[in-house]
Amino acid sequence: MTKGRAARLLAGTALLATSLLAVAAPIAPAAAQAPAAAQRFDIPAQPLGSALAAFGRQAGLQVTAEAGAVAGLQSQAVSGSLAPEEALRRLLSGTGISWRFGGEGTVLLTRPPAVSGALALPEVAVTAGRQRPWSPVAGYNATLAASASKTDTPLIETPQSVSVVTADQMRAQDAISVTDALAYVPGLNAQAPTFSRMADDFTMRGFNVADAYSGMLRDGLRLQPNVYGLAQEPYGMERIEVVRGAASVLYGQLSPGGLINAVSKRPTEETLREINIGYGSDDRRFISGDYAGKLTEDGALTFRLTGLWRDADNWVNHVQDNRRYIAPALTWRPDSSTSLTLLASYQRSETQFAAPMPYAALRSGTVPRDFFTGEPGFDRFDTTAYTAGYLLEHAFNDRVKWRSGARYFTSSGNWDYLTFLSATANGTVNRGLSQREEASTGFTADNSLEMRFSTGAAEHTLLAGIDYFNARYNSHRYLSGTAFPINLFNPVYGRLPIVNRAIDTGSRTNGDQVGVYLQDQIRLGQLVLTLGGRHDWTERKTTSFRNGAQASQSDDAFTGRAGAVYLFENGFAPYLSFSQSFAPNIGTDRLGEAFSPTRGTQYEAGLRYQPPGTSMTFSAAVYELTQKDVLTTDLQAPTFQVQTGEVRARGIELEAKGNWGPFGFVASYAYTDARAVKSNQAAQLGQRLALTPYNTAGLWVDYAADGLGIRGLKIGGGVRYVGSANIPGFDRDVPDYVLVDAMARYELDRLLPQLPGTALTVNAHNIFGENYFVCAGASNGCRYGAPRTFLASLSYRW
Repeated sequence: MTKGRAARLLAGTALLATSLLAVAAPIAPAAAQAPAAAQRFDIPAQPLGSALAAFGRQAGLQVTAEAGAVAGLQSQAVSGSLAPEEALRRLLSGTGISWRFGGEGTVLLTRPPAVSGALALPEVAVTAGRQRPWSPVAGYNATLAASASKTDTPLIETPQSVSVVTADQMRAQDAISVTDALAYVPGLNAQAPTFSRMADDFTMRGFNVADAYSGMLRDGLRLQPNVYGLAQEPYGMERIEVVRGAASVLYGQLSPGGLINAVSKRPTEETLREINIGYGSDDRRFISGDYAGKLTEDGALTFRLTGLWRDADNWVNHVQDNRRYIAPALTWRPDSSTSLTLLASYQRSETQFAAPMPYAALRSGTVPRDFFTGEPGFDRFDTTAYTAGYLLEHAFNDRVKWRSGARYFTSSGNWDYLTFLSATANGTVNRGLSQREEASTGFTADNSLEMRFSTGAAEHTLLAGIDYFNARYNSHRYLSGTAFPINLFNPVYGRLPIVNRAIDTGSRTNGDQVGVYLQDQIRLGQLVLTLGGRHDWTERKTTSFRNGAQASQSDDAFTGRAGAVYLFENGFAPYLSFSQSFAPNIGTDRLGEAFSPTRGTQYEAGLRYQPPGTSMTFSAAVYELTQKDVLTTDLQAPTFQVQTGEVRARGIELEAKGNWGPFGFVASYAYTDARAVKSNQAAQLGQRLALTPYNTAGLWVDYAADGLGIRGLKIGGGVRYVGSANIPGFDRDVPDYVLVDAMARYELDRLLPQLPGTALTVNAHNIFGENYFVCAGASNGCRYGAPRTFLASLSYRW
């Protein structure tokens, strides 16, 4: 064993021991804390609406108010270390507004009558519940996110592009995959829905972020060693946070494109009971339920149980889309300073792989959209995955907090399918075969210490941590044998392929990563600086099942980040940032020298705007992202590679979301120019990256029709544009397309009072039946998109 491997394993073992001790530590009684801990406030005198927004940011509260209740009023300046109640009292001093704390974490404001004798305004409830990055969000606009900082940082103070898709948005848009859920996020592209039911596979800013080493996370921890081990169920998520651009400083090995962090539904003290049933196109039938509440009267123990059962066919013949999902969760809060949450899940998916087809076959329309390349009785993509883990927080005092989390993941599955090799003029399709047995396990843990302190006028939030990821992936692959041809226009199934299982072309891959990181978020008045650095040690070993050959790779890397945000009093927040990423390259050059990791560097400038007193956020970003040391062909020995390639992405991204009166809206636009700028192959030089169109745009708007006298009715619709995309090595682009979606929801208790909490929802996707396809390669990388589909669902909450 090498010294480097021994050190990494020792660090991993120490981290595991620390994580296990973390579970036991809260059992000891915690010291009592003051009910209202002092915090640092620095709020200049300004219009009251913007002052309340600043108060919310600095107090860590979600604060909104009706604009009319505070219009024309000025706040007092507030500065110093104060309890939130005292800060609010000083803020409102002289405004004539009285206030009191109500239930459910609200502040009730009352504006007294004017001297003229005008009537007093009614009490206005100002939402002031202490929000966390996993808290449920009403509507589409989340103002806190932890994925870019690992702390409870307001989005407006984050010097990087971050999008948050809430559970309400996923529900309104009928998202049945993570791809569906992220359809309106700028700068992100995915394979066709025929593929996304199997895997969460994306490109962001031109770079793939699919596998365990490229950016798919769950609850801030790495999820799985293999992208095909699990396609996550959106119904089990409270939100999805998307961080765009290089972000290795807190997570280690990542694609330069960024990361996607799905946040699990967690227990709540509020009682929650929900059941849904639905039926739709392709015989889609489902039932789902979500239950949460207190297990003890004092709320020390709370629970949540979320589950879904779906049976469905697909627009492709002989293809199903079945899923079983259940996720129990338990939270223990022995006191106000400690919280331990246990999370587990089981998911079973049964479907068939959508084998890619040549561009020319789809472009000409000779292949019907419902054509099934495989054989019933042979083709299958069946996976079963389990997870179990914990998330712990313990505040030693109002300045020091410890976080610890760990999760074990295991998945197994059978992936058998026939491939589309070629088609003759008379419609005969020659097919290849693939039979795979997949198994993967992963253990991940992260421990960090957060410390808040002051140095002169500067307020610091210092985060120091260590994390560990152990991944094991076995893939037995049998690719030789006999697959019989079939006719494209008159398919007759029934001749099962003959698989040669004597030749196993698969492999076993074991990997370890240990990383240490340090981050300081510094507030100087209205300026917020973020500085961070991290060092990683990684090792990966691959063993071939065919001949027992082994290849190993050990790397270490340092990555950093620096960013600055200035918070104007009117809600504008411009920012600048620099960030890095790295990802190991497995293999050696012709001289036997191991490849170095690829490096990503991003420069980004952006602007966010949160209008004071509203639930809306507008953002814009411009960036340049470069990945160096990319593998390209060795011209002296074409069977080998060298690290002289370079890929660069430049772009603009715009996003707006929130709620305005009866309207909810999500809007996005992205211009992305991602291409190879250095390559030893002339044909690749200057080529745009696959799955990355220049232009994408989306707009979703819904409207609550109460103002029209139709109480309980909400209607909505969305339109998405995906521009033409390049196919490297081919002389034509993938055509652009436009998809239109719609939704209508009616609360039945408005019509039938005996059915309180009951609602009927109808969703329609691609309502104009756009015949589109998505390609990741010229010869065998294209798939049809989904046709027009409908779903009707009935929900009951009590």
